[in-house]
Amino acid sequence: MNFSRLQAVYQSFGMKVLQIKSGQLLEIHETIGEWDNKRNWKFKCLVLSTKNTSHPNGTFLVRGVSSWVVIEKIYPFCFDKFTKIVLLDEFKTRRAKLYYLRDKVGKWAKLKSIISSDRRNMDLLTLQIVPVEEEVVTLDPAIVDESLETVVIEPATIEETTQADTSTPSEEATQSE
Repeated sequence: MNFSRLQAVYQSFGMKVLQIKSGQLLEIHETIGEWDNKRNWKFKCLVLSTKNTSHPNGTFLVRGVSSWVVIEKIYPFCFDKFTKIVLLDEFKTRRAKLYYLRDKVGKWAKLKSIISSDRRNMDLLTLQIVPVEEEVVTLDPAIVDESLETVVIEPATIEETTQADTSTPSEEATQSE
């Protein structure tokens, strides 16, 4: 296959090859549906393997949980249905293929995080940092009791003990005689 011709076709459509490697925790936003029935689907997943990373026809395998069902999907690097790909975390790996994580559960499936704070929440499509959306919780005024007062607790001071306080009872008997 002529890869230079394939790269020219992808560049003419404005697609670019993503910088994804195994051991990254991603949040993939993908458009699903046809015609008027389209919606965005968020999928939080771990990249298990990559193939042909420098070519536009390369793929990456991800594994994640959606609705309590484990899903493994193979995506191409150049995929026009990606809305956003957010890099949540990056883990230290000693292997290129992380297939062994399929069998691991709990403590044995832990990986060590190596991501820096400037790369966290970065959109890999635009290479910009995405602001984290914080949920604002509003309480019903009927539930909140305004009659409660705030209490400030002051730290207790510790008094220094004297020599007489630290003596044993036998020493006190000899001192009194």
